[in-house]
Amino acid sequence: MRRSNGKFYFGLVFAALLAPAGGCEEEPIDPPPADPFGDLYSSATFQMCSDCHSPTAPGFVQGTETTQNWSSRSAAFSSLQGNAAGLEGNFAGCNGVPLIGATSSTSLLVAVLDADVRATFSVPGFPDCTADAIADETLRVGSVPASVLQDLKDFIDEGGFN
Repeated sequence: MRRSNGKFYFGLVFAALLAPAGGCEEEPIDPPPADPFGDLYSSATFQMCSDCHSPTAPGFVQGTETTQNWSSRSAAFSSLQGNAAGLEGNFAGCNGVPLIGATSSTSLLVAVLDADVRATFSVPGFPDCTADAIADETLRVGSVPASVLQDLKDFIDEGGFN
């Protein structure tokens, strides 16, 4: 009798141990939401923007565009929704132009990084903001990887700033 009680208790403990495992399904782990702008912001290309475009940027000089703030992801995202300001000399014709236009081809941010967009850039109401007035930022930051530039264009064209 004692032996059958042992088997009974062993079976009871074994069943108790298996019950939670058999009764629970593994919860699917959702991946974190995509952050396309965060990916752009953290790219090597856009990290260089903070060297000149932030409140205490060491590379800021007279004539540097003054509304951009790349000191943090949220500051960059917000500031890019404004218009260019503080540009001087040949570049002054682009003051007031939206940094991010309705499309990537009408976005001043894209034009400073992409020679093809810069060459045909035109924004109604700003006849002096042409290829001659748009800085070629690739002279400072180097060529922008094609994938990063395409990600930026896609983000804008898909309404990422809306």
